[in-house]
Amino acid sequence: MRISYKADFFEEVKRKITSQGFRIVGLDHSQPWGGSLMIDESQAQRFADLFFQEVIQSQEKKAAHPSKPKVLVIEPKQAIAWQYHQRRAEWWQVIVGEVGVITSDDDEERRLLVKQSKDIIELRPGKRHRLVGLDDWAVIAQLWNHVDVQYPSDDADVIRLKL
Repeated sequence: MRISYKADFFEEVKRKITSQGFRIVGLDHSQPWGGSLMIDESQAQRFADLFFQEVIQSQEKKAAHPSKPKVLVIEPKQAIAWQYHQRRAEWWQVIVGEVGVITSDDDEERRLLVKQSKDIIELRPGKRHRLVGLDDWAVIAQLWNHVDVQYPSDDADVIRLKL
C-alpha cells in the first residue's frame, strides 16, 4: 500500500498499535526519516512477549534490566543516522514492509541487507547501525534493553557518526 502523506500513515500505525491494547505515550513524526511512537513502559513486557519472545527468552537477565518499547516508522528512501549506543542493546522486528539494515563493528558502513516482515535484528551496545527506507513505508518494533540499571540509556545515548 502506498501512502504519500506521513500523518495519514502515522495515524494508521497508531490505530493498529492501540487496537492491540498498547498505550501510546508519545508520538514524533517530525524526523526526516519518519518517526516513532513511544509505548507506555509499563507495557514493555507485553510488547516484548508479542514481538521478541524468542529473543528475550534467550536473555538470562531480562528481569534485571528494564526495557523501553517503541515503534519506528521509516519513510521510503530515507534513513536514520549512522549511529550507535553505549548503554543499551536494541532489538528490532520488522512488522510491516521491507527495510534496509546496515550494521558494523567499526565506523565503516558495510553492505545493506534487506529485512522483511517478522525478521529480527539484535544490536548490542557499540554496534553501529542504520535503518534505510526502501520503496515503501516500513514499520519496526523496537525494544531497548538498558545494560546498566544504575545509568539507564536515554536519547542522549546516541552517538551519531554520519547523517
